[in-house]
Amino acid sequence: MKLALPLALACTLFASAAHAEGDAGFAPAPQTGGGFGTTGQWVLSLGSMTDAPFFFHHGDGGWQLQLAPAADYFIINNVSVGGAVKFAHASGGGANADGVDTFGLEARAGYALAINGQFTFWPLVGLAVDHTSVNHTSSTSTSLPIFAPVLFHVVPHFFVGAGPSVVIGLSNGGNEVGLDCILGGWF
Repeated sequence: MKLALPLALACTLFASAAHAEGDAGFAPAPQTGGGFGTTGQWVLSLGSMTDAPFFFHHGDGGWQLQLAPAADYFIINNVSVGGAVKFAHASGGGANADGVDTFGLEARAGYALAINGQFTFWPLVGLAVDHTSVNHTSSTSTSLPIFAPVLFHVVPHFFVGAGPSVVIGLSNGGNEVGLDCILGGWF
């Protein structure tokens, strides 16, 4: 699990180097025809947070729901900026367990590399602030999320994707490593 950050960084550096050398395996996202990554494009997506899936039901009666809707805008070809709003709720389950609520905001930037007509590598790096509340006690934390998904364009303007993710805790230490998914569309 500790290899995920170096692996994600190596994939990003490899993709950047291949792009710089004009490698046939990687190319910038299409510049014309409105392909993914064109200047002025909006991308709306929904992803899960690193530490758990969208919805999970525990055997003890507890459950978790985590959502992270996001919007990104391509300011120039291949370069996106955007953000996400995160919400998570975990019911405690059992008679004496407390629920946990987390709200967060994330600003991020990304770079789209077209692998071929149906696949795009879209690494994203951001800065996130999360506020967690448990039984009338709350805390705030900051982190550096890195997500490197490969997108599969199912049909024009709609994609699904998955890739490694790392969240580096800036204010409280604790790092998280996972494999996340993303679902979205662009116009």
